[in-house]
Amino acid sequence: MWVKICGIQDVETAHMIADLGASALGLNFYAPSPRSIELSTAREVKAALSHKEISLVGLFVKHTLSEVTFICRELSPHMVQLHGDESPEFLAELAQHVPDIEIIWAFRTQDPDLDRLSDFLTKCDQCGKRPDYILIDAYSPQAYGGTGQLVPWEMIKENYLYDEWPALILAGGLTPENVHEAIQTVTPFGIDTASGVESAPGIKSQTMVEAFINQTKKI
Repeated sequence: MWVKICGIQDVETAHMIADLGASALGLNFYAPSPRSIELSTAREVKAALSHKEISLVGLFVKHTLSEVTFICRELSPHMVQLHGDESPEFLAELAQHVPDIEIIWAFRTQDPDLDRLSDFLTKCDQCGKRPDYILIDAYSPQAYGGTGQLVPWEMIKENYLYDEWPALILAGGLTPENVHEAIQTVTPFGIDTASGVESAPGIKSQTMVEAFINQTKKI
């Protein structure tokens, strides 16, 4: 199971996440977020983890194409996660600017089905670039992720076209207490958490991270 811990803000926490066996860590460049990170600190994190097998994911919300491209060229993350309202055209242009970086597109759902996602992927096909992964998160009018709200697992299970759509990453309110059930219900490629392993906003708990990752290994 691919496991991403998002919202890492310092080298010490990054080391802890890597040593506990996470597959990826998220670096959030959305300044209003309590989990945001400066590019200079992100560089330090990358340098500190250069000898470890863990992927770096740059998270962007409503950034311009030039902003995302600049940070990608400065940091060279393994993936970018677009968590705003980026268009299919945006994805296609980004892929042209940074062709070696995989794209995660976050879909915040409050719908009874996945028709909006289906429409988006159709438009992506017309533009010549699909996301490499789809991350499904809970919708909140106040925040782009990290809300702790659950997504409707059964609806996703019934509506996600696993064989036709990009690999699914499940987010939204996942904690050490519920992640095992979430994986069993949805059977995603990967899972993503931020607030679910925190003792306070932005502060990752080693005990909670370890428990979370251990629960993912029970499948």
